[in-house]
Amino acid sequence: MKQPRASRSGLIITALVVLGLIAGAGLGLVIGWIVWPVRYYDTDLVDLKPEYKEQYIVLVASSYALDHDLDKAQARLDQLQAPNIRQWVAQLADQYIREGRGETEVRALVELAHGLKVDTPNMVAYLASPTPLPTATPLPSPTPLPTETPTLTPVPPTDTPVPPTDTPVPATATPIPPTATPLPKPTSTPKPKPTNTPKPQPPAPTHTPKPPATKWTWTARLVGPGEDGQGCDYGNLQIRVTVVDAKGSQIGGVWIYDRYSGQYQVTGNVGSPDWGPGETKFEYGIGGGGSVCVASGQGGPCESDFTRDMPCYYAPPVQDLWAAGYCDRCCERGASVDRCQQLINEGKCMGAGHYSWRVVFKRSW
Repeated sequence: MKQPRASRSGLIITALVVLGLIAGAGLGLVIGWIVWPVRYYDTDLVDLKPEYKEQYIVLVASSYALDHDLDKAQARLDQLQAPNIRQWVAQLADQYIREGRGETEVRALVELAHGLKVDTPNMVAYLASPTPLPTATPLPSPTPLPTETPTLTPVPPTDTPVPPTDTPVPATATPIPPTATPLPKPTSTPKPKPTNTPKPQPPAPTHTPKPPATKWTWTARLVGPGEDGQGCDYGNLQIRVTVVDAKGSQIGGVWIYDRYSGQYQVTGNVGSPDWGPGETKFEYGIGGGGSVCVASGQGGPCESDFTRDMPCYYAPPVQDLWAAGYCDRCCERGASVDRCQQLINEGKCMGAGHYSWRVVFKRSW
C-alpha cells in the first residue's frame, strides 16, 4: 500500500531540519573551540587596565570617607598589587585637584591620602580639619629698673674755731748756746734684685685633623630594554640609587630624598642579593617620576644638588631613549634621533609605559 505524498514530504522536511541542526551544532563547536576560542580578560583586580584601577581607587576612597576604616581601605588597595600604591593615591588626588573634578571625589581621595600619610601641599586646602599653625606667644616685656634720684642731705659745718694758745715767752738776757748735733748719715740699703721667675706656658694645642668637607657629584642614565627586566612596553617604574666614596666603594646608611614624592630612603635597605650595601630604590605609579638628592638624615636637608627630572611613566626625552637603545630596538632598526622623534610624534612607537633609571652619587673623599 503506498504512503500518501504529503506524509513522505513531511518526513523529508523533518529529516532535513534534524540534519541542519546537527550540522549547525557541529559548526558552532568547531568555531567556538578551534577557530575563535574564548579568551578571558580582566579576571582579577591585578589585570585591570590603569583607568579601571583608578576608578577602583576612587571607590575605595569613597568608602573610606564614610567609615574611615584605614585597615580595610589598605587591604582593598593591596589587592591591586601595585608598587607604591600610597604614592599612586597621592598622585591621583593631585591630578583630580588640578583637573577640577567633583568635590566629593576630590575630598575622598584627599582624606584617603591623608590617612595613608602621603599629604602634598595641594591637598591642604581640601582637608576637613587642617591643623592650625602654632600661635606665637609674645615674650614678657622687661620690668623697668627704678630710677635712682640722689637726695642731697645738707651736712652742718663742723669747723669750730679754736682759740689761740700761743703764750709769749719772756726774753732772757742769757743766750742759749746752740748745740750742733750732726745728723746721722743715711745708710743706703741695697734694693733686692728682681728674680726672673718663668711664667707657666699654656700647653701646645693638640692638632686633631678634621675630615674634609663632603662634596657630592651625581650621574643619571635611563635603563635600556633588556637590562634589569626592562622591555619596550613593560618593566619597572623605578629609580635605583647607588652611593659610593672616592674609591668607588659603596656606602651604607646614607639617606636619599625625592623632592616630588617627599620620600626618604636609606641605602642598604633592599634585602636582595642583587642589591649592594650602598643602594636603595624609589618606586612610582601612574604619572610618577622623581628628582633626588643626598640628605643629611631622615627628614634633613639636602647635602648635594638635586638630580635632573627622571620620568618613569611618561616617555623620557628622545635623546635618553636613543642613548638607552629604545629607538633602535622598539621603534626602527638603526633609527637616528630625528627619525625616532618623528616616529614618536606619529604615535608609532613609545609613549606612556614603564621606565627605570640608575643614579650614582659619588663622595669627594
